Amino acid sequence: MRQLAALVFLALALPAAAGWRWDPDEGFVQDRSVAEPASPESADELAAAGMFGQAGARYAVLAEAAGPDIAVRKLAWLRCGDARILARDWQGAIDAYDAFAALAETHPERLRAVRFQVESCIMGVRLGAGFDFFGIIRGAQWAAKRGRELLTKFPYEDWSANARLRFAIALLDSGQFEEAVVEYEFLLNDFPDSPFTPTARYRKAEAHLSQFGGVGYDPQPLEDARREFRRYLDDYPSGDKVDLAKARLGDVDELQAELDWQSYEHYRHLRRWRAARTYLREIVRKFPRTTWAERAREELPGVEEKVKRLPAQAREKGAR
Repeated sequence: MRQLAALVFLALALPAAAGWRWDPDEGFVQDRSVAEPASPESADELAAAGMFGQAGARYAVLAEAAGPDIAVRKLAWLRCGDARILARDWQGAIDAYDAFAALAETHPERLRAVRFQVESCIMGVRLGAGFDFFGIIRGAQWAAKRGRELLTKFPYEDWSANARLRFAIALLDSGQFEEAVVEYEFLLNDFPDSPFTPTARYRKAEAHLSQFGGVGYDPQPLEDARREFRRYLDDYPSGDKVDLAKARLGDVDELQAELDWQSYEHYRHLRRWRAARTYLREIVRKFPRTTWAERAREELPGVEEKVKRLPAQAREKGAR
């Protein structure tokens, strides 16, 4: 009964609407022990109420008004960046962290700014273009370039591997497939024993597969995707993406079989029966469980018959 009474008291003691507090290492974090201000006015109150867009603007004003007071300017720009990143104003956050880094006196302070600038760049890759009064000024490509520069400059911090993985995922999700492949390769080479390596291997295969433009385009991405999916299965036989990797290998088989089918149809149209037969046999041999293999098995007897009817010399040379 006493435990129940204590729990009831604790519940009543907590504010009805939880607010936000500022942490020097993590920025603004939601905290149920902090009451949300009823009528927020100051920058800190606006942030505590979760009004981060307005709070960021207020912190920027405070930073500019601080003049020669370096300590106030520095703290205001840092809080401004943290507020803007929560307001999803990724380009404003980068600018605020730049201003903070210019005033930073220690390496840990500069590293704090870099870490959150990388987070802002990841957000920028996902969100795309940013705007100001003059129109579009930065977009996903700009965010990707800046993020890559920062990760290259600070490759081995305790947050670097996780950030690079999420950066690569953002590139992949935003359609920057070639750039995503490069980032996954960096992660695999620089952090071979990282817990993020299996995911990077699988995602790299997905990035290669996404590069394939379809029938009539360069088939190399399919070969690259196959290699990476197979390597994932070989290196991580108990991985959480084993079933997905096997399914994606099936997708690769279908696409590669379709490419061979197109070649078969080309030679069939030219009545080059020996070459047409070669492609049908290859489909059945290399991709036996695909829908194209079923069609190849149906077509093969008729093509075999046409090859038999060719003159002996034509059969040997592969002519009509």
